[in-house]
Amino acid sequence: MNNLTITDKILVIARSARMLAQLAVWAGNAPIAIDCFADTDTQALALESIKVNSLGLADLHVAVESVAGRHGLTHVIYGSGFEEHIDSLRYLQTRFVVLGNSAELMRRLQDKQAFFGQLEQLGICYPHSVFSTPSDDADWLIKPVCGEGGAGISIFAKVDVVDRQDVYWQRRLDGEVYSVLFVASQGRVKLLGFNRQWPVDADAGDFVFSGICNHAELAPGKRSLLAEWFEKLVGVYPLQGLGSLDFILHEQQCYLLEINARIPASAQLYGQSMLALHCQACAGVLDEIEAVEPLGYQVVFAAQDTVIPAGMIWPDCAIDRPADGAFVGKGEPVCSIIAGGMDADQVVNRLRHQKNIIEQLLNTGF
Repeated sequence: MNNLTITDKILVIARSARMLAQLAVWAGNAPIAIDCFADTDTQALALESIKVNSLGLADLHVAVESVAGRHGLTHVIYGSGFEEHIDSLRYLQTRFVVLGNSAELMRRLQDKQAFFGQLEQLGICYPHSVFSTPSDDADWLIKPVCGEGGAGISIFAKVDVVDRQDVYWQRRLDGEVYSVLFVASQGRVKLLGFNRQWPVDADAGDFVFSGICNHAELAPGKRSLLAEWFEKLVGVYPLQGLGSLDFILHEQQCYLLEINARIPASAQLYGQSMLALHCQACAGVLDEIEAVEPLGYQVVFAAQDTVIPAGMIWPDCAIDRPADGAFVGKGEPVCSIIAGGMDADQVVNRLRHQKNIIEQLLNTGF
């Protein structure tokens, strides 16, 4: 795998590419961004920003071909949104050096029956999952086979009759949800930090990813258990670069939820060297990172259909800001917030406070 130099242009693609563009700028690279938002921050960071309707192959192919030759692009980094577009990843592999995991590895991780079977063999706990409609009275979630960020997850109603191949059922467990940011290379892995994350409103059945904070408190024994999991997993799945593993702590037991085999949202909470760390891992080198301060990230969703007015004055904490005149549908992300603090609790409180401020602006028509 080739290393990047500081003068290189780099193609970054994700459902929202702002974070990847920011990491590229911090690394001294000039990003060309393709995503589904083209928000003002991405446009300011990127040498060129292109908005697509989806990351499906038909949409992506047109956008990629429009910039690849013009900018002399040779390398691409991808983020969230490719879980259900493996064919798009395969296409990118034919055009560029992909700095990240292969399409085949992504496909294997999305094959949930095989993945859970592998976890069984490795002795790694996960919530009981089935692939046909459950008939018992337990609490179940219905989840998309190829999903990301909690989208498409719902509470399974017993009266529902579902006959679909693109979903599975998983026992609903109560508890705190965590993730661990890792970097992997050639069968080796380093755990970079533990994070606590939360959905929009799990009690109401909205499991879409809403926020995350680093410096999560987790008992040493649980941290050691996660390290043991990774030692087993990298022997089966040839992970490379940055990624995250989500798990839930239920009755003092850790249960694996999923592996995100691409640069996750938590990467932006761990300093400006993350892209260099990722690229070096793809080249076979695992580096250390410096200690980071408590930091958190929060998505703000539209409570109703919204049109961003001209001259909107955003709070300083806001990122991923839409352009003037942009339409944001109910339940769609309006913007995001990053906040720091003395500890994780203070960070979470500041995120909530800033979120309330922005929601009040939205609800009162700015």
